[in-house]
Amino acid sequence: MAMTDKRHRPPARGAARRAAPAGRRRASATRPRLLPWAMIAPAVLALLLVQGYPLVRLLVLATQAFGPRSLFTGQADFVGVDNFTAIFTDPDFRAVLLRTVVFTALCVALLMVLGFLLSHLLIGVSPWARLLTTVCLVLVWAMPMVAATLVWQWMYQPQYGVANWLLTEVRVFGDLTAYDWFSHPVPALGLIVLLTVWKGLPFVALTLFAARGQIPESLYEAARLDGAGTLQTFRHLTVPILRPVLAILTVLEVVWSVNSFTPIWVLTQGGPDGATTTLGVYAYVTAFSRNDYGSGAAVAVVTVLILAVFATAYVRRTATRAERGDAA
Repeated sequence: MAMTDKRHRPPARGAARRAAPAGRRRASATRPRLLPWAMIAPAVLALLLVQGYPLVRLLVLATQAFGPRSLFTGQADFVGVDNFTAIFTDPDFRAVLLRTVVFTALCVALLMVLGFLLSHLLIGVSPWARLLTTVCLVLVWAMPMVAATLVWQWMYQPQYGVANWLLTEVRVFGDLTAYDWFSHPVPALGLIVLLTVWKGLPFVALTLFAARGQIPESLYEAARLDGAGTLQTFRHLTVPILRPVLAILTVLEVVWSVNSFTPIWVLTQGGPDGATTTLGVYAYVTAFSRNDYGSGAAVAVVTVLILAVFATAYVRRTATRAERGDAA
């Protein structure tokens, strides 16, 4: 009887006290995991409202035959993927896509190279020269794109353009007084690239200058003591440390270059004969010049998908290389 009573005796108070907080510990363990989501929930909700709805509405519009009649009636027939099929079978779209890739590659390459050189210059010059250069860069960056484009248009205007007069006075390229830069495809696209690079260079240069200033000089001193030259230091020290910043800048500049509209439209309106038309201009012309809003929306959707795929692949590749470098 004594053995039976001992076997069926209820647990002691200490054991019950130890078992009771287990549920509370599990609940408290889930709170830290939910706290970050709760903190970013307002921002996510705002993004869904501000950006999510327009994207959904754009996708719906891309599947409709939305024309001038639909603007008054508010009704449009559902056509599925017909708009996408139309733009993919359009020879102009393939030419525009290739031109956009070339334009974006030129802009991003020039921006990153010149931005690196300019940021290195800002580090090496005296404080007053650095201040003067920074002020000039900020003024260029702060200038509205329309105003900057008009200035470039006046600079390269035939007969009265200061660039034509200056190149004529140099007497290397001949008489360019009456030369119309925007009537020839290659010079027109080249000027648009230069304008885009000139306008976007301050952001890249100042960002790289700020990031470069966070690298301790002791690392460079140690590299020089080990016998590393300028190129070796740049390749094995500066670039690996600045890789996250370079990835963000590259993605941003690619997105901004692909969506570039104002300089192209103000200078050439996509001409001559569509030779400077990129995806942004092509979507605008398709929607508002041809009054085919469904196809214009389809071009915009394709542009968003291309940029999303590029950004995701590039960032994942950069993160993978960074992890391998950290592991090494």
